[in-house]
Amino acid sequence: MKLIPRLNDQVRHYGTTGRGISARENIVIKTTKAIHLLFATVWAGGAFSMQALSYLRLTGDLDETTAHAVAFSLRFLDTWVVIPGLVGCILTGLFYSLFTSIGFVHFFWIGYKWLVALSAAFWGTLFWGPWGGELIAFCEPYGLAPILRFIRSCLLPESFWQAVMQTIIIFSMLMISVYRPLTLWHALHLGIGRSRRQRITLR
Repeated sequence: MKLIPRLNDQVRHYGTTGRGISARENIVIKTTKAIHLLFATVWAGGAFSMQALSYLRLTGDLDETTAHAVAFSLRFLDTWVVIPGLVGCILTGLFYSLFTSIGFVHFFWIGYKWLVALSAAFWGTLFWGPWGGELIAFCEPYGLAPILRFIRSCLLPESFWQAVMQTIIIFSMLMISVYRPLTLWHALHLGIGRSRRQRITLR
């Protein structure tokens, strides 16, 4: 029965240094990380697949049947691959942010990932439905339509360079998960809890 309190203590102190490096014996964190990586792979893979289909639609002279098949495939990928992957990333990310020391915006790399994930969830839902076009039309007299079109192009690229921009955003999510940059403020205050962290086997 002593194993459960020990795991709870490890989970609670996970991410104290901001790097998210788990101890070897931490089953909970490692399992959650594996599930998180699975959903991230699904999300990124689905997004890249949608880009490939979108590029085919933009560059190829498709007949009506093929164009309909591509549109159906895009809708299928978004509904059954990208969205489940994104939801899975958000749910596992909530576990990290709520039950460990990582938090939501305490570290730059975590805050950046939350910003991209929540923006993708909100704007993706908006622009895949009929509300996106209506919102753009509503904001046209106020000069805000170009901003909304730019946001839509990041999610639903309609040109080669827009697809490149979306690729950069996805790649930045992958890179920031590897390098995990901390804020300058946190770097200057790492010494405050150093003696405490030395007593924690999970960092």
